[in-house]
Amino acid sequence: METTNTNEQKLTETQEDYLEAILELMETKREVRNMDLADNFGVKRATVTRALQLLTRKGLIIHRMNGNITLTETGHKIAVDIRERHVLFSHFFKDILCLDEAEASDTACKIEHSISGTALHNFREFIKKVDNCGCFLTADKTRE
Repeated sequence: METTNTNEQKLTETQEDYLEAILELMETKREVRNMDLADNFGVKRATVTRALQLLTRKGLIIHRMNGNITLTETGHKIAVDIRERHVLFSHFFKDILCLDEAEASDTACKIEHSISGTALHNFREFIKKVDNCGCFLTADKTRE
């Protein structure tokens, strides 16, 4: 499935997942390498290398000769947006629909790639209203 549009190029769900993973690894590790991503996704390093080559060609990452991987400014912006969508949907599924954390995260990951534009904006506004009014029973309230 094609999702994010960057410089007239579409990103696949997998490419978005790589950007999000690189962002998260950059925040927890000093350096991000091919092997870190292979471990993260449970794939072979050659698979990661192919994905990184595509992201490099799209101008979203820099893969240095020493193996270190960083996001470009555009790649960082896209990765942050993807993570924000993931957090939004995880919150909805976990805290409002009371799914367990793993199922909420898995479901959020599927939806975060499929929604954008007006639908995403309206969903964000809906969640703000739900959070502010307390009109839905949340997971925290059911566990008290």
